Amino acid sequence: MSKDVRRMFTGRRLLVALVAAGVVAGGGATAFAAANADGRDGGRDGGQVAPAGAGPAVAESPSATPSGEPSGGPVTVLDAAAAALKAAPGKIDEIELDDGVWEVEILADNGRWRDLKVDAGSGKVLSDRADDDDDDDDAAALRKAKLTASDAAEAALKAAPGTVTAVEFDEDDGRLVWEVEVKGEDGNERELEVNASSGKVAFDDDDDDGDDDRDDD
Repeated sequence: MSKDVRRMFTGRRLLVALVAAGVVAGGGATAFAAANADGRDGGRDGGQVAPAGAGPAVAESPSATPSGEPSGGPVTVLDAAAAALKAAPGKIDEIELDDGVWEVEILADNGRWRDLKVDAGSGKVLSDRADDDDDDDDAAALRKAKLTASDAAEAALKAAPGTVTAVEFDEDDGRLVWEVEVKGEDGNERELEVNASSGKVAFDDDDDDGDDDRDDD
């Protein structure tokens, strides 16, 4: 066989090999296209097909977390009153914040007086004991009050925004009132009087014990 014939034959073999490789590649592409067509058909039958990896990413995404701030925050007079009344149902006669503890005096539903202490940080009732010092006159007057200590605290805060530090029931010349102490947003202590029947609020003189340097500017 001449060199030219062998050279031509070799070229044909190379061409056949290249064509065969193209067929294989074309078959793979055809199979890939068919698979994609099946996927699109499946998407029409079962809903839109999500991009690869989208499903697991959504499923594994954590839900929104809280802001991180305490849910309750400092125990307010309303929180402390609710905790005390849960432990000893009745009517609060006095509630006062003293050295990180709410001291609460309650006329219980059974007619007995009780003294409770509520932690101002956790709201936990620290103690609950009987108190026989108060007389029946105080109890009778307290029962006539239409507003509770919590009602009086809320009324006072509407008139003087701030933090209630004490609420005390009193009978003043036949008038049933709640005396409420509020630490104002300006840092000053204020005393308010809330009518235990009407809810009307009256201001007492400001407590000027705290420093206020605003006038020094």
